[in-house]
Amino acid sequence: IVLILGLGIIVLKKKNKKEPEVVVPEVEVIDSIDTFDYKLNDNETEYYKELFNSLKDLLSHDDYDEEEYASLVGKLFLCDFYDLNSKVMKSDVGGTQFVYSSYRENFEKGAIDTVYKSVESNVYGDRNQVLPIVTGVEVSSIYSDSFSYNYDIDYDAYYLNMNISYETDLDYPTSVSLVLIHNEDKLEIAKMETN
Repeated sequence: IVLILGLGIIVLKKKNKKEPEVVVPEVEVIDSIDTFDYKLNDNETEYYKELFNSLKDLLSHDDYDEEEYASLVGKLFLCDFYDLNSKVMKSDVGGTQFVYSSYRENFEKGAIDTVYKSVESNVYGDRNQVLPIVTGVEVSSIYSDSFSYNYDIDYDAYYLNMNISYETDLDYPTSVSLVLIHNEDKLEIAKMETN
């Protein structure tokens, strides 16, 4: 009887012992471009925030330059996607709001299995891992041409060749090609290749 009572007490203590609760830092939306459904989160880098403000200013005009719009979307996407240092965990894939909506879920899965695969969790703010910080993105060339996707064709898609600068060279891509297609009034990333 004593043995059964002892085991019962041990089992009860283990059940009542709670695992430490994981608190994922909450990200706050601090700005937005409502007509295009773009959002700016408080955890973005200063460089990203500057680019976002440029995009917001550009899109506030009815007669905005669409090529400039394509350039800014490409810069914002690459800045957020490759700036792994600002991510809390590997499932926190950056730049997805600029990815073609029908492809977004597959894109996120692919990113988690490749580029984001080795990102350690920073839920408790104690990550010591050195990760890339994007300091600049430049468009080296841009042109418009047709692009086929999902049994459809965008005759005015934008092809961008872009260069990425990092705070420290950690062997992440520095040259990337993007294709942006129209999804109603929005331009979205339909293809990305590292060069």
